[in-house]
Amino acid sequence: MKIDRMHEQKVGTMNPVMSAHHVVVYHDPAHWAAVPANNGANGSVWQWGNELLAGFTVGTFLRARSGHQCTYDKPFDSWLARSLDGGETWQTWKAEGYAGQPAPNRELVEGVNCASPDFVLRVEGNGYHGNSGCRWYLSGDRGASWSGPYGFGTLFECPELAGLEFTGRTAYFVEGPKTLLLFLSARKTKEAATLNIAIEEKPFLARTDDGGKSWAFVSWLVPWSDTYRAVMPAPVRLSPSRLVVALRRKSPTNNWIDCVASADNGATWVPLSRVGDTEAGNNHNGNPPAMVVMADGRLCCVYGNRTMQCMLASFSADGGATWSEPAVIRDDFSSVSGWPDLGYPRLYQRRDGRLVAIYFWCSPERPETHIAATIFAA
Repeated sequence: MKIDRMHEQKVGTMNPVMSAHHVVVYHDPAHWAAVPANNGANGSVWQWGNELLAGFTVGTFLRARSGHQCTYDKPFDSWLARSLDGGETWQTWKAEGYAGQPAPNRELVEGVNCASPDFVLRVEGNGYHGNSGCRWYLSGDRGASWSGPYGFGTLFECPELAGLEFTGRTAYFVEGPKTLLLFLSARKTKEAATLNIAIEEKPFLARTDDGGKSWAFVSWLVPWSDTYRAVMPAPVRLSPSRLVVALRRKSPTNNWIDCVASADNGATWVPLSRVGDTEAGNNHNGNPPAMVVMADGRLCCVYGNRTMQCMLASFSADGGATWSEPAVIRDDFSSVSGWPDLGYPRLYQRRDGRLVAIYFWCSPERPETHIAATIFAA
């Protein structure tokens, strides 16, 4: 895909100015291409130096007054995008044997080697476009081929999760050849037709010590006594014991990004900080975060703001305790309907220190929903 040099610019009106340019990852006027955060993990587990891997959903384009620019009468497909040059150019393809395929769960006879340098894992849960259920897929060759789906065994029979609906996306840490921490979420289903279903949803941590054959519940990142929605965790590790996770939050009146922290490798969690708002009010359901630890030790968190119709980046120099004012990394949003459907980023830092955010977008030149990336300096 060619680089969209028409938008080479200086950005960062809320923060010290940083240079950025935008790249078209996937665009087809007949397709709706969106939601990378639903479709794969963040850097660094889906990154090998300047080789980056990301997922996204492809549907059929439909001009709509509001909501997604797609029809729900035709199938949605799970696609992958790979860059070998730090996000400057991308190859995209419909992945075979991957999420969204109508197949029963398989038995994992032998545990996988999670510590293989080419291992990647993808979670599929309810709340996707064209995806549903409670399962995961794996690849041993950086996403070139996949096996699965595999289930989570008796995980949802434990008292903490019994009766809840699985809504997990993909976020994990590899701890060893057979050990992996997986950040997931679940929701109550009794009020599915009301706003409460979006609020009664919480993130949790699960663990496998046998390469995925069995899974155990570890902890809730946010307690159910918290009355607001908390989902789509974006975790980073700061030390062998300290974890920080950015979360998509929602109340009846507004939407924002929070951070929680653990000092005991996920056994317990405490509130840490508020990163920034994802909209003013509660008209568009907010946006999830993407977060990485940069080479200089700072944290970078990227997210969309639907009210401002832009992509933002915030930085923390103290392990997520406090955050800079957000910098605008892109603000030329222009959809065919004017509806601010955007964001859902994945984030990477490449070898030269520049950051790469991949997300879905509509631009004046390409008003149909497509996948784009912004490459920027911090």
